[in-house]
Amino acid sequence: MDPATGKPKEKSKSGFRTKKEAQIEAAEVEKKFYLRQHSVIANSETILKDWLTEWLEIYGAQCAERTLFNRSWYINNHIIPSLGNYKMNQLTRIEYQKFINTLVEKGYAKKTIQTIHSIFCTAINKAVELEMVTHNKYQGISIKVEDEEKINYLSRDEVEIFMDTAKKSPYH
Repeated sequence: MDPATGKPKEKSKSGFRTKKEAQIEAAEVEKKFYLRQHSVIANSETILKDWLTEWLEIYGAQCAERTLFNRSWYINNHIIPSLGNYKMNQLTRIEYQKFINTLVEKGYAKKTIQTIHSIFCTAINKAVELEMVTHNKYQGISIKVEDEEKINYLSRDEVEIFMDTAKKSPYH
């Protein structure tokens, strides 16, 4: 069942030469589901912190050393402390949005929050690719950061005072 819609999920596959081949493959998939051997079912108990740690170990070597350091730092200092104890299939979109909102409330820059979100989504996308979860439900999360302080400019009078003072200074 799809938890978002409440409807049964379907899986389709094509490319069989005969109907009998398709039926045999369907029976094999049903057997795996029945025996809870399908990767999505088998990985439904995986804890998020375990997956993120494993993802860093396996796929970290594919990025630059500094990138790996940054990903590890954000995962270990932000994502795992807040979300690490959730099972991969239990973290809801709402809970994740609350996590993003707390980063905003703590005053992190929008770029920092986007980086944390990007790292998390990259790890989840790999889990989707490996059939550990069915889809990445965290895409399109809203990151709303208050506009940064407006830049203050000198008024015309302040510019004149500044220029007069600068002209009187021994350093030009």
